[in-house]
Amino acid sequence: MHFDSFDDVTQWLDSFTPPFSSSPGLIREARLDRMRLLLAALGNPEDGFKAIHVAGSKGKGSTCRFISAMLAASGERTGLYLSPHLVDYRERFTLDGAFFFDKDLIEVACRLADVVEGFNLDPSYGFKKPTTFELYTAYAYMLFRHAGCTWAVVETGLGGRLDATNTLEDVCSVITPIELEHTAVLGDTIEKIAVEKSKIIKKDSIAVTGLLRDEAFDVMRREAARQGSRLVSLAHEIRSLETRTTLDGEVCNIAFRDGSSHSLRLSMPGEVQAQNAALALLVAKTLGFYIQGTSEPALEKATLPGRFEIHVIDGVPVVIDVCHTRVSMIHTVSSFKALFSDARRTTCIFAAIEGKDITHMLQTVLSSFNRVIIGRPSSVKRSDSEAIWRQAIAMGTDGVEILHMPDARQALDEALRTSDAVLVAGSFYLATLFEEIARC
Repeated sequence: MHFDSFDDVTQWLDSFTPPFSSSPGLIREARLDRMRLLLAALGNPEDGFKAIHVAGSKGKGSTCRFISAMLAASGERTGLYLSPHLVDYRERFTLDGAFFFDKDLIEVACRLADVVEGFNLDPSYGFKKPTTFELYTAYAYMLFRHAGCTWAVVETGLGGRLDATNTLEDVCSVITPIELEHTAVLGDTIEKIAVEKSKIIKKDSIAVTGLLRDEAFDVMRREAARQGSRLVSLAHEIRSLETRTTLDGEVCNIAFRDGSSHSLRLSMPGEVQAQNAALALLVAKTLGFYIQGTSEPALEKATLPGRFEIHVIDGVPVVIDVCHTRVSMIHTVSSFKALFSDARRTTCIFAAIEGKDITHMLQTVLSSFNRVIIGRPSSVKRSDSEAIWRQAIAMGTDGVEILHMPDARQALDEALRTSDAVLVAGSFYLATLFEEIARC
């Protein structure tokens, strides 16, 4: 198969999304077997580099970006795989912090397509062709091998145990904070979700955990012991963390129990980014690629779309953040209020997909804004915006106006008309819509 452009590649990859009428549960349960068969047919490209595998409920993407930035700064040729993308498909796979050249993207995609054309799975594995996410994951590994990457930092898609990325034999597993998310798939308690995430920890490897709840950390401790893996905890290694959100970034001071300290001005604002940077630093120190005076500037320059991005539209500051869990929403709102403490009229445009902790996110939003507009994240993911609006009305407090506007452009126009500052938050897919509008 031949592709003339990268747009052709993404259209082809997206055509493998299983129909809603298929058996997603069957496909999910068989995912690791499906993925292993696909990778074997491709010559196991994942064996061409050392990997750091990152799972968790929040902060995964930013932590991955921070780690990859320090690896590249240390001289390692570093691939980074994230999902989903916000605006540009090329955000999913980068090389040393930059997009791959289109000629490489097309060349590797042609090789992938040639294999997939004759590749069919037995009906017992569910959908007979690889799914879109499986193909994007395999494509990323092929790109990293093609580019001669020595390291790759890979973010899980959903959960960990059965995620297509869990075919990696990684050098280090990283677990970011865990919250209630995708409860219909991963479980309805922190402990159950932690079990799913913990299964990325491999035998005789290293696992580094962020600031986890006790019940989640206990799961990681047990799994690391079961695998004979070394467990390193940020909660145990950090001495203090101070942070302040400014329009120029996040100013933070991180001190570890080994006596080292780091004063940073991160390009990505938001108080949660200080935690993500601290976790990334701990990974770098644990694996030995931290270089004093080199790693810090790499952290400070690292950016990702949609992480507390501040735009000014028609003279009104609009913050777009991909927070989609209870605690991340609390952190985002706290940073927003610190930046715009003088704003008398504030609006939050909120949306969430099915399976998220909508109730607790709404509680934070409704107690912090004059006006809340319930939107729709996109047609890609399931979301009942009218049901969320009715729930918000039932939860609403005096003095908070609650509107339902599924159309993103209409919601933004309404917010700009009546607000001194606007926050767009609650779903990665909502942020995607508003990023596209803000960049027009």
